[in-house]
Amino acid sequence: MHEQFLGRISLSRFLIFFLFTGMAFLAARAQRAPVSADTPWQPPPNLFGGGPIPLYRHEAVLQDGGAYTLGQLIDIAEANNPSTHAAWERARVAAASVGIAKSELYPTVLAAAAGKTFKNAPLLYQSFVLQDIGAFETALTLNYTLVDFGARRDEISAAKAQLLAANLSFNNEHLVLIQQVSAAYYNLLNAIGLREAAEVNLHDAQAVEVAARDRKANGLATLPDVLEAHAATAKADYDLQSALGTEQTAFGDLATIMTATPIKPFKVQELNDIVIPEALDRSVEDAIESAYQTRPDLLADIERVRAADAEVKYARSAYFPKLEFDGSKGWLRAWGQQEKFGGTYGKTYTYDARLSLTWTVFDGFKRESRLAKAKAERAEAEEEVREREDRITDHVWGDYANAVTALHERQAATSLLNASSESYSAAVESYKDGVRNILDVLSAERDLAHARAVDVTARTQVLQTFMNLAFRTGDLLTQHPKGNHP
Repeated sequence: MHEQFLGRISLSRFLIFFLFTGMAFLAARAQRAPVSADTPWQPPPNLFGGGPIPLYRHEAVLQDGGAYTLGQLIDIAEANNPSTHAAWERARVAAASVGIAKSELYPTVLAAAAGKTFKNAPLLYQSFVLQDIGAFETALTLNYTLVDFGARRDEISAAKAQLLAANLSFNNEHLVLIQQVSAAYYNLLNAIGLREAAEVNLHDAQAVEVAARDRKANGLATLPDVLEAHAATAKADYDLQSALGTEQTAFGDLATIMTATPIKPFKVQELNDIVIPEALDRSVEDAIESAYQTRPDLLADIERVRAADAEVKYARSAYFPKLEFDGSKGWLRAWGQQEKFGGTYGKTYTYDARLSLTWTVFDGFKRESRLAKAKAERAEAEEEVREREDRITDHVWGDYANAVTALHERQAATSLLNASSESYSAAVESYKDGVRNILDVLSAERDLAHARAVDVTARTQVLQTFMNLAFRTGDLLTQHPKGNHP
């Protein structure tokens, strides 16, 4: 009977062992790499625990009503875009790293309590004596580094520089986001303006076609004149449909940057309500110098050089000795009994103190390698600063030139629009009077349509180039207007 009971226990253990082994085998198969390079990997059915795929989508809520200004759009994007939130979390990680580095300046205090009981039989003279002992001990342990030749100070300096770099990178994420929202907004304004111009062009083309049909009905025009006018109307309608599609695409781009859905439409401030700059307020030399002083990405790179300097000093500190103090004070209570004798109980206070000086004599050239690595990283960080300075100079120079060109193009576009409008009006009136033919009218119509598109593009181009220059100099971060949501 006893043997049957043992057999059942052994069989149960075998089944449990087989079950867990099979589960481990299936889990291991789910964690394998793809079997071959020519076959897609098939994920297991319970990839996310058998539930739906987790989504982290966050959607900005926009209100209906008034039109959003650029400042309001930027506010919404900053509050909802994940790039700025991720940069904020990175800055908080860097701040926590500073706290960790500073904690090395303080002593470490540990409170411990331990209890144990054991029975053994030590050899006493010619026989083994059974002993039963139980003990309970509490203690406070203190550890403090007295001297480390600046290692902790250098570690804190590196952490502080990394924190400043993270904060500046956080500002740079805002700068980039403001630029992205502004560019998408101006692109949408341009698309809206071109769509409105296309609507006016279609209306003009329809009016010319009506005039051509009226003249044909009165025997003053031919069928080819009517067909030419109708073709111009069809071309204007095609351009309008294309402009509508471009506007929808631009709207979707702006909504995406703001983490809003393009499915729910919202209004923005129109181009006609925005003051177009007339001139630049500083020289290109001042713009470049301002970029050196305000660009957060450049300042972050400079802080990384300072962090690398501290890391070099920290690597050098490993060559010096370290003086540490360790001590503890506790209380011990124990009970014990030896075979053939009565039990005994005792308690006492315990303490120990130690002052240790450690100096690494040889570590397989680990310190040399760490110092070489720190120096190389420092040199790399400095070269990155130089490279960014060169790029900043080139970008500011190019965007300044683009802004100057856009101002001149804006003036030329205004003159072109005025001249084309006068030419078109004169051509239409002359055609009605029978002085000009339909081809002259259609040519003037095409010139006016082109002038309207050029005028819209020129106005938005001035806004774009001024915004790009402010982005390259870093001024866009401080120029961002705050606005209340409608």
